Amino acid sequence: MHRQTLAVWVLVITEPIGNFVEYCHLALIYRPEIFMKRHSKQAGFTIIELLVSMGLGLTLIAGAVNVFIQSNRSAQQDEQISIMLDNGRFIMRLVGRELAMAGYWGKYLDVATISEHASVNVGTDCGNGVDDWAMDLRGVEILNNVTTATVAANFNCLPSASIVAGSDILGIKRVADNETADGSIDGGTMYLRTNGAGAQLFMGGGAGTPPALGGDEVNWAYMPTIFYLRDYAVTPGDNLPSLCRAFLNSTSPPDMENQCLVDGVEDLQIEFGVDTDRDFVADYYTGSPTAAEMINSVAARIHILVRSVDSVPNYLNDKTYVLGTKNVAAANDSFYRRVFSTTILLRNPTNLTGLGA
Repeated sequence: MHRQTLAVWVLVITEPIGNFVEYCHLALIYRPEIFMKRHSKQAGFTIIELLVSMGLGLTLIAGAVNVFIQSNRSAQQDEQISIMLDNGRFIMRLVGRELAMAGYWGKYLDVATISEHASVNVGTDCGNGVDDWAMDLRGVEILNNVTTATVAANFNCLPSASIVAGSDILGIKRVADNETADGSIDGGTMYLRTNGAGAQLFMGGGAGTPPALGGDEVNWAYMPTIFYLRDYAVTPGDNLPSLCRAFLNSTSPPDMENQCLVDGVEDLQIEFGVDTDRDFVADYYTGSPTAAEMINSVAARIHILVRSVDSVPNYLNDKTYVLGTKNVAAANDSFYRRVFSTTILLRNPTNLTGLGA
């Protein structure tokens, strides 16, 4: 036994408790090693213990970081898929609704007898440079598998150099679903006024408007629209194809104005169902109908290919897609894609090209 330790035990045995406490107090001040030496052998960790604990800590941290990365990646994928699905559903509702209403002229059937009031004036039209488009009351026009040249030759208000080649362009003319009262007519907006026996197009706010037809007169806002795909969304070269439209605005005079609606739309294909035996059931579908086939069309199929707006890390899309009769090769990139298809019943088939056209 150590000498100092022995002395402590001797004091415990021989000295009163008060003297022992005093001795311990003095020893702690002047000879702390008597009390600390035994404990110093047990303080702290060895190098091996430190390395093991550090390794376990790093393993736990690495696991947590990996879980965070995987969760973040999964959240990004879910977000891109959600946006893509929402865009596809919106397009189906929008284009499907317009096709279903194509050729609707406010309960007036004899399209060939619709006249134009003196107030009618269109600034920038969208024809071929010779014939007007906005005032040609054909309910539906389709330009199949377009090229820059075919777009420029048929729709001079569209950005022909930026059109997605191989897609379809869909032109629709109709009036609004709801009537417009005389007191609610907007200046610069074009309307169709009908009384059941006749119909006339006029410009809201123009001199001598609304025209007096007699009888029970009703106004319907005129809504010509062209749907097409542009190869960029905001800036040329951003490689984000978008669904756009050209529509008749309310400037004075009104112009066909371009507006993009949905990003990430890579292809649009339209097929018309032709009824050959007058039973109101499509006997076959075609993507490039003739005028005679358009008159006999009772349904339409819409096919769109929508992709995610942003690429998805560590994802390779090597799938091929089918849009009606068109096959789309694999892009082998990092974008999610999905095909949306639906069949629409044409509610006004006899008005698609106008009676007598």
